[in-house]
Amino acid sequence: MPKHELEITVPPKAILNSDVVITVVEDDEKLGELRVSRGSIDWRPARARGAYVLAWSRFDRVMRDNGRRRDE
Repeated sequence: MPKHELEITVPPKAILNSDVVITVVEDDEKLGELRVSRGSIDWRPARARGAYVLAWSRFDRVMRDNGRRRDE
């Protein structure tokens, strides 16, 4: 099973003009960065130009349609 590491950079207060950045590493190789902002969620793959962007309402739909449900 792959080993995953997450590094999180969080603004000191509520998200206003700065994104929360989560760096995702799998088996010592950077997969990309997840950027969380007020308007959207972005995925920036490592070694790629640009980002994949989803509005929050679209992210909700993608997760409900494609995610695996886990009851807490």
